[in-house]
Amino acid sequence: MRRTTFLTAAACTAALLGATAPAQAAPAAPASAAAEAEAAADFNGDGYPDLAVGAPNATVDGLKRAGLVSVVYGSATGLRYDAQQYISRATPGVPGEPTTGENGWGHQASHGDLDDDGYDDLLISGAGAPVVLWGGKDGISGGTEVPAGEGTEQSPAFRSGWHKIGDVNGDGKADIAGAAQVGPHLGAIWGLGTLYGPFDRTTGAPAATGWRDTAAEDGVATSGVRIGDMTGDGVDDVVAMGTGRVPADGFQARLLKGTRAGFVPGGKLDARHGGAFGDLNGDGYQDFVGTPQAYDAKMYGGITVTYGGPDGVSRTLPARRYDQDSPGVPGVNEKGDRWGTDLAVGDLDKDGYGDILVGASWESATAADTALSGSVTLLRGGKDGVTTEGAKVLTQNSKGVPSTSEKSDHFGEAVTVVDADRDGAPEVYVGGNGEDTWAGRVWQLRTGAAGVTGTGARSFSLGGGYGSAHFGAYVAT
Repeated sequence: MRRTTFLTAAACTAALLGATAPAQAAPAAPASAAAEAEAAADFNGDGYPDLAVGAPNATVDGLKRAGLVSVVYGSATGLRYDAQQYISRATPGVPGEPTTGENGWGHQASHGDLDDDGYDDLLISGAGAPVVLWGGKDGISGGTEVPAGEGTEQSPAFRSGWHKIGDVNGDGKADIAGAAQVGPHLGAIWGLGTLYGPFDRTTGAPAATGWRDTAAEDGVATSGVRIGDMTGDGVDDVVAMGTGRVPADGFQARLLKGTRAGFVPGGKLDARHGGAFGDLNGDGYQDFVGTPQAYDAKMYGGITVTYGGPDGVSRTLPARRYDQDSPGVPGVNEKGDRWGTDLAVGDLDKDGYGDILVGASWESATAADTALSGSVTLLRGGKDGVTTEGAKVLTQNSKGVPSTSEKSDHFGEAVTVVDADRDGAPEVYVGGNGEDTWAGRVWQLRTGAAGVTGTGARSFSLGGGYGSAHFGAYVAT
């Protein structure tokens, strides 16, 4: 399954072209399968990964906070920043109309081949029903709303936002899983809804629908999910996160193993929201990096690392927790840092072990005028799992990184790893949605033997005319 993309700013006003047969993929650079993290998107089937970046507060057709997503396409020379494709509800073929203060159309996004045509598609979540933007040989072309559901076990009502794509039943077709409810809005039961692919390109309807009462069966009233393969069997699993049966339980998380016969319990995790998958110790099983349940009142932040295994959550490797007060981790815990705002995993130094990128978009530098400027921390993987040896922090004040750390830049609001030119050396992309008075910006950082470096870094934005767009608030995963 592929993921992420982009076109030109000029193309954003043009009608998008229809999909045809997939193009011949470019040769893939060799990489360690064990250390592979979540796959990158390929919306136009050219073999080069693409990147979708959210600007949920963008002004569209003069309407403030209507929201858009920028799709940036990969090539032999990397991401084509000068040819971004801006997609909003004003784009021809996309259902709905732009609305002022729509609460961030494109608040969250995921990608995968939902109609099974060989091209990745982009699922946009936010206000209202989810929308699929269809991939094709010329890139993203038009879209279709996915039925939101009626609130029954046969048709669970999907929560606005927080949907993810993966093959959770092993049939080779991409599915959508997310928080959903059964029953009336007040007093509804929250659980896991699954829409099984392939999806009809005209109606958006799935091939089948599933519902799991996770509150009753697993002790979690699901409010968010992440999808990856912790069992290493080729079938995606779901990390379901939400509140426990009673308020005193706080936030809970469960791994639900995907199988052809349905979900099977795979163990407990200490995770509150979000997270990323990747093999940190090279044993062939994806591990899960999330934020812990005890996301303290002072909002210091922190991360948890839960190792995978053949039964789901590893029975031999205990989970670990890290924060800025952990030995070897740069920095110190400070109120409001939110260390772990966003997370990504990738083998940055190509040693066969996944490395962790920890965004801390509320981290402050040393002076008052750099409050909430943000940072990104690298923690490296190894044969024994995560190590703090070689850990480092990058900010906009790091050598080679364009711009400087300024108040409310929120550098680190989004992080991801993509090898857009397929040269074997992945790039790190960091969103700072507060940069340039909330217009937002994304930075590209190089990787190598040292993990990640500011040397040779570049950055790009939407350009003018989109107001306080918050570009870089999220990237599609």
